[in-house]
Amino acid sequence: MSDIIKNNILTSTYLVIWILTLIWYQRKNSKIDGGTAAIFFYIVYAVFSILTINDPLFSLMFNPLQVFPYIYLYSMLMLALAPVIYNHIHPTKIITPPNSRILTILAIFIIVNAILLIPSILSDGVSGMFQLFTDETAGKEAYSEMLSHADETGKTISNIPSIFFNATSLIAIFLLFYFLTTNKKNKWLICGLAFCVCLNVFIPVTHGMRGGTIEALLVIIGAYALFSAYMDKRIVKRIRNMGIIFFCAISLPILAITVSRFGESAGGAGGAVNWYVGQGSLYFNNYALNAGGTRNGERVLNYFKRLTNNDVPHNYVERRDKYHNLELDDNYFSTFVGDFCIDFGPVCAVFIFVFFAIVATRAIRTQRKEIKLHQILLLYFTLCVSLQGGMTLFTFSDAGNLQLIVFATLYIYLRYHEKLLEVFPLKE
Repeated sequence: MSDIIKNNILTSTYLVIWILTLIWYQRKNSKIDGGTAAIFFYIVYAVFSILTINDPLFSLMFNPLQVFPYIYLYSMLMLALAPVIYNHIHPTKIITPPNSRILTILAIFIIVNAILLIPSILSDGVSGMFQLFTDETAGKEAYSEMLSHADETGKTISNIPSIFFNATSLIAIFLLFYFLTTNKKNKWLICGLAFCVCLNVFIPVTHGMRGGTIEALLVIIGAYALFSAYMDKRIVKRIRNMGIIFFCAISLPILAITVSRFGESAGGAGGAVNWYVGQGSLYFNNYALNAGGTRNGERVLNYFKRLTNNDVPHNYVERRDKYHNLELDDNYFSTFVGDFCIDFGPVCAVFIFVFFAIVATRAIRTQRKEIKLHQILLLYFTLCVSLQGGMTLFTFSDAGNLQLIVFATLYIYLRYHEKLLEVFPLKE
């Protein structure tokens, strides 16, 4: 059997397995939710993998595929989705609101930081966006300029509002959709958070980058699917209609960037898109389980390790130089599962994923049809990892460690604040 036929059989089988998984998932409960979105996108990524492995140019970048890496990858992706699957099989109808003002305070903090970013966005971002449609090389030049400063990232602290905004950008999406489920809706907060979400989608394209924008859009879809079951049907319909318009509008600069950066390349813009979306499972299959060593957690836990070790790279440029011996690093996508395998080794990664699946699934169990907000936050985090990392890498790595800290802090507060209130109830 030729390698071409074998590769097509394996990639097609991987696609069919995800299709069957979606059918099984929806038969358990016909409701469309965050898990539906995650599995659907795994199907999309698998389709693009088939297109990539059959591309005359990009197929040359891969070795013959093997069976076991696909079994490993599928199992790990399902383990990561375990809390979402449990919630799907045991659905809830009501989110119990926390008896705290912390969410309002946090929302105001995020909005203020977004407002502080407006001057720099107006001076650079608007002109950059305009040039995308008037200069065919603008997207490529903006991306090249961003890369030229990559070796300096992580070494100094600058633009504090931007750091805070990036660290809380995913929480802004979470708060926006949660506030849309409440009975008493604060329109000012909702509008402010909607502005923050739009800003989060808009900023990357001004630098010629598609990744940040696409990752934000994936999370928005996941958050909508997660929270729609708790929203009024009229609000769900409005969000869906506005979302279609918004997604169509943001697709224009993404298309312009793609044409600018890859239009004149040998593979063309179309081939580049196929490779961009479909490479994750292919590179994982080739290298992730035997990358020639590990990064010792220096990508996944970069900020945490830098607190105790001065030898930890500050950015991906330094890290790729340090681990130049690896067969695969973060210069290519290998999914978030690949990141954990390369950082900790495939055996240790299994223990990490099994531990997370057990602990997280227990944490989101409910006795009634009500679910608490900290449990929804944990489900949302799971979806963020799966939706963003299912195509690319573990997006909470490096500077994303700050987002991990924000998620963990908010989760701990919401969970144990409620426990304290149960023991020491507030007097009316």
